[in-house]
Amino acid sequence: MAAMNFDLLVLRAFVCLAGELNFARAATRLHVSAPRLTRMIQGLEAEVGTRLLARNTHSVALTEQGAEFLRSARRIVAEADWVGRRLNLRTEEGGTFTVGCVSGALYDALPARVRAARLELPNLQFRLVEMTETALAQQVLDGTVDMGFTYFPMPDDELASRVVSRNAQWVAMEKQHPLAVRATLALGDLAGEVLILPDESRSPRLHRWYRAFLDPKGRRDFAYVNANQISVALGLCAAGEGLCVFPEHLRRLRADDLHFAPLARAPRTELTAIWRHDSPLRQVAQFLARW
Repeated sequence: MAAMNFDLLVLRAFVCLAGELNFARAATRLHVSAPRLTRMIQGLEAEVGTRLLARNTHSVALTEQGAEFLRSARRIVAEADWVGRRLNLRTEEGGTFTVGCVSGALYDALPARVRAARLELPNLQFRLVEMTETALAQQVLDGTVDMGFTYFPMPDDELASRVVSRNAQWVAMEKQHPLAVRATLALGDLAGEVLILPDESRSPRLHRWYRAFLDPKGRRDFAYVNANQISVALGLCAAGEGLCVFPEHLRRLRADDLHFAPLARAPRTELTAIWRHDSPLRQVAQFLARW
């Protein structure tokens, strides 16, 4: 099979179009005309030898081959972006070190570690950005952020990782709930309850992790609702909308109108720091991950 010679600009165009699924919007983002974008995609499909997009006058969608090709295209574009950033970034020249994190990490030791890093490295500016679990790993890979803190990241050969904290599970509920008289709860006590879990679209791995240990046999012994922030989840608890199972360190967020009880024999939530192995600032990442 002959080697394929992809133009990076064309790959960027395909990645952009795959995100927008609209030629006009993608062309605007890329600062090219829609006809030129069409020719670029047609040329790419000719080079690949298969249809990447199914399109008509009303809609654009990825084909099965297009979805497979997109994974590789994203990685190639991310690597190209990272190389450029790596060549231009030098710790001794100052600059900004961007830390991405899921919301729960903001209530753990991360803020204290950022303060320590600012004292240790006064020439480097630190920026802390909250983001979804889904976006975080990709943005660490492509260099948009320098490191990330997330729960249960997917393994990746490009990434170094370190578990920085492990927290036991507690259950939050309104103070008038029948279970509020209990000092400790068992998993069986939650049967038949409505459980408030991390949002499935923003935190799919964490959501699945909770579902797996709360309902290991898949019997659906409880109903559940999604909450996109821990503050929202605890607010729903206070309103009597359900129980919230959450890591122990988050109890400090709302104690005035909630009852908290530890959940016996529950696995611990693992917050993990991730960064690229070849990051020019990997020593900074290692310092921040030293909890």
